[in-house]
Amino acid sequence: MAHDPFNTPGDRFRALFRYWQAYLLIAVLIALVIERDRFASSGKDHLVAGEVMRIETPTGKPEQAVVRVNSQQQATVALPANAHCHSGSKIRLVRHDDVARHDFRAADPPCAG
Repeated sequence: MAHDPFNTPGDRFRALFRYWQAYLLIAVLIALVIERDRFASSGKDHLVAGEVMRIETPTGKPEQAVVRVNSQQQATVALPANAHCHSGSKIRLVRHDDVARHDFRAADPPCAG
């Protein structure tokens, strides 16, 4: 069988990097996705106060409190088993802010007394 003159190591190396721009674009896109997820998931926690509007007990789930955080915002948070909250009581919440949204969860202890 005849030897192929275009099958040298240099030719194979050049064929591998013929589409270097496409490889670079794919690497940049992967890096952007990784960085966006890292920055979107990292956030800050703030301690905020609210007022319990009502306590709900869904079947098969822990107690939940509907809380008025400020005059325009309401949140539903799951209460721990040892929480002594009732309608009208003050509650402490932890607000977690990130790029996409902010979530609330009950602080420990959520309600005083």
